[in-house]
Amino acid sequence: MIRRAGYAILAVLTYGILESLLLGYKYYIIFAILTFFMVAFEIIYFNIAGSRAINNVSVTRKSNTLNFRKNREFTITLHFENSNSYPISIHFFDEAIDVLEISGKTFGTMTIPKKGSYDIIYSVKPRYIGKYELGNIRISISDIFHLALIQKTISVKMAIHIYPSMNDIKSSRSEMLSSFIYTLGNHYSHSVGQGYNLYGVRPYTFEDDPRFIVWSRYNEEDNSMLVKEMEEEREISTIFIVDYSIAMNYGSTDRVYDKAIVDIINSAHLMVKNRDNVGFFLYSDKINIYIPPDKSGESINKLERSVANTLPAGEFSVSEAVKSLERKQKKNFLVFIVTASTSYLDKTAHSNRISIFLINNESYYDYSPQGKFDDLLVQNIRLRELERMSEIIREMRNHGIRCTYVSRKNTLQKIMMEYNYRRSMNTGAS
Repeated sequence: MIRRAGYAILAVLTYGILESLLLGYKYYIIFAILTFFMVAFEIIYFNIAGSRAINNVSVTRKSNTLNFRKNREFTITLHFENSNSYPISIHFFDEAIDVLEISGKTFGTMTIPKKGSYDIIYSVKPRYIGKYELGNIRISISDIFHLALIQKTISVKMAIHIYPSMNDIKSSRSEMLSSFIYTLGNHYSHSVGQGYNLYGVRPYTFEDDPRFIVWSRYNEEDNSMLVKEMEEEREISTIFIVDYSIAMNYGSTDRVYDKAIVDIINSAHLMVKNRDNVGFFLYSDKINIYIPPDKSGESINKLERSVANTLPAGEFSVSEAVKSLERKQKKNFLVFIVTASTSYLDKTAHSNRISIFLINNESYYDYSPQGKFDDLLVQNIRLRELERMSEIIREMRNHGIRCTYVSRKNTLQKIMMEYNYRRSMNTGAS
């Protein structure tokens, strides 16, 4: 490959040869022709020898692990190996991706010793969860006069898996919770039955178990015996249907799906502490990942692994998601649908066990208004978005569907408020 400077020099020399032929400058003709062939030979020789030299350079990308946590810094090493019997100077460029904050040298010039190697180490901090491919590495060499250039793209793609940040979900695994969040997970769902906690006493009937007769008391009205009435625990099974369509892949500081997943994980930890079953269903027309509910917390670990291997894609439909889930889960369960796809809400897919949390995408954008006019424009945009979502929610509620909108800051609180209300009604109890 010839650089622009090489083309320019060859063009000037060609023009000089033609001009000297027309004007009869025989000495200048000899000089121009010799110079032209010297430059052409330099370019041709470099392309032949340089191609052989650059093919003897190999690059590998190394890291301690392929599984990382969001916002946790890790290092990547680029290992360059030179198999030539002479040193070689190359320029390299690592095709980084925009989901990483990179600090260090990802491009530049280096000289690799003969039969030797050279390492480049730089730091990376993931910004979003999911599975991402680190790109190729381009290397190039140039001749001493910078007239020609040889490039080579080396495929060193490496898939990295980004898990949710431990700082974002540590509150669910720590006992140092705020009083508000902690009380949202209080356990109080009981029903009358063969349990262990005393609910009260009532008159004895012949169908009652004699073991529960209260021998120290009797009914003063008719002197009949009394029997203990106990409370039994009711396990609630909650399944989160998570919209994993392209509508969740918006936002500036935080992507919608990224923050929503963290809030769902936090609420799931609180439900597990409540000794209830929690499951998950990541759904779109291109993604179908079902994690059965359990109360051991293993389903939460599976969710973290799943989102670290999957990026949102496709479109989302509430009715299709519910139908698909009902084919997978036959037992009674409570359904929490977290979605940002307002265009695909099916008002016919209603059930007394379904609650929909409609995400306000506008809250995931950080605006920096420049002046009073920009500030008024941003306020107007947000107001119109809230009015639009409020109208959608009114329509959903008119069709008997429990629906509310959530923002970046209050998703966890609203999920737990709805969970506590549903528990008090024993919705989803087995």
